[in-house]
Amino acid sequence: MKTDALIAALAADTAPVPAGAVGRRLRLAAALGCVGGLVILLAWLGVRHDLMPAMRTPGFWIKAGYTLWLSLGGALLIARLARPGGRAGPATPILAAGLIAIVLLGAVFLVAAPADQRAVMVMGHSWRLCPWRILVIAAPVFAALIWGLRRFAPTRLTLTGAAAGLLAGALGASVYGLACTESSPTFVAIWYTLGISLCAAIGAASGRWLLRW
Repeated sequence: MKTDALIAALAADTAPVPAGAVGRRLRLAAALGCVGGLVILLAWLGVRHDLMPAMRTPGFWIKAGYTLWLSLGGALLIARLARPGGRAGPATPILAAGLIAIVLLGAVFLVAAPADQRAVMVMGHSWRLCPWRILVIAAPVFAALIWGLRRFAPTRLTLTGAAAGLLAGALGASVYGLACTESSPTFVAIWYTLGISLCAAIGAASGRWLLRW
């Protein structure tokens, strides 16, 4: 069979992809992954005992706002990259804005604090654990996103893997915030960002194999 005839025969059996199919599948994957991350959190660390009072403080919402903002940017990024030839588009400035905002806020809080409190604002009491806890809680989110992405046809596999890791890390950090008692924006800017970055790096390193089609 000639090449043109083969292409025509293959194309004849195709059906249009329903509108919004990419978004629906990725939302399902993210939701399933977050449920898995929440199960790990509850079985491993539990929810902080003062969650309700903490939710009335600015520190809690600065932390949640940062991770959810990165989740939004990561979701936009991965939805674009799931398609052949997809590019980052508006996701890049959204992610950059969130990172710049938390760094500036962390710097302002650090400069304004008394000198004897600055080390605590940077290190908290869980700096050694925070990035790794985010990584563990993000693992089921990453696995679910890879499952969702394999149904599509991304062509920039390393970047798409990094986007999946970033989104998984941001969502995992959002879930971890239910257990974490750190409230310093400086701490969040350093250690939460490091945990999310580790997830993105693992996604970039594994994406070319996990998303190969």
